[in-house]
Amino acid sequence: MAYTLQNHTRIGHSARVATLDVRPRLLDALSALRDRVDAARFPLPLPGAARARRNRAELLAQLDDYLVPRLCAPEAPLLAVVGGSTGAGKSTLVNSLVGRRVTEAGVLRPTTRTPVLVCHPDDHHWFAGQRVLPELRRVWVPAQDVSTLYDPDPDARRGDEDDAGEPPSLRIETDRAMPPGLALVDAPDIDSLVARNRELAAELICAADIWVLVTTATRYADAVPWHLMRTAKEYDVTLVTVLDRVPHQVATEVSKHYGALLAAAGLGDVPRFTIPELPESAGGGTGLLPDTAVAGLRAWLHQRAQDPAARAVASARTVAGLLASLG
Repeated sequence: MAYTLQNHTRIGHSARVATLDVRPRLLDALSALRDRVDAARFPLPLPGAARARRNRAELLAQLDDYLVPRLCAPEAPLLAVVGGSTGAGKSTLVNSLVGRRVTEAGVLRPTTRTPVLVCHPDDHHWFAGQRVLPELRRVWVPAQDVSTLYDPDPDARRGDEDDAGEPPSLRIETDRAMPPGLALVDAPDIDSLVARNRELAAELICAADIWVLVTTATRYADAVPWHLMRTAKEYDVTLVTVLDRVPHQVATEVSKHYGALLAAAGLGDVPRFTIPELPESAGGGTGLLPDTAVAGLRAWLHQRAQDPAARAVASARTVAGLLASLG
């Protein structure tokens, strides 16, 4: 897909925000780079060919899903993608941040097959078209029909053949509880048994201004989330972590150890939020966590949307990091 590249006005004055003072030469260079990468082919079964194909796909995703859309529309809402391992509580977290069920949560895996984007009604137009994530078909359903989008027996169909032939889709929800200028995405599991779900999770994360990585008290040392966090550090993206489902009796010990691991990985300055283990974590009651459990993360996200300086820095940092990675 070819993009029409446009120049946009400056939105700030700091060194990072200056990245978004888009110059035609920068967008022209990215457009030329995209054309050359898209034209590259590695058909022969030579050593390194498979890796080259993966690198090509990753670079195209960074250009198509994030860099070009963000540079062309620096005023667009921030996109915060909530990602993590199976059973980390991502869907419950998104529902609790919004204040109602917008995505399915439960004990069966995987619950999130169709990713869900929720934003303020005034921001709907930014995501209704193909500005970001152009390969995903848009879907809208009434809020009361949320459960109909999910397979009642997801374990009955596993493997790469799931939903074969159907294009991947993105469900759009709007809610006035969301601040203008911010959209949340509940992404599939990054370690899903279904390869298509893993690929979709990676695609969504590539499109994010803010990576919200969720792990749990029992899985915070697993390799998969740490691979994502090291990638975030490499690209210098705006990152926040959530340590979910932490039993009260070990909260201090687990939080301290997790913080030490982050510091050892050079991520000690990453904002970190801890959510205690509650009945709602497993879908009990309304399935929503108490406001007090998510108040800190909600305030952090809302500030990024409502404070022009914080908003500009969040997106500009991710842009600058990805641009630097191209060199």
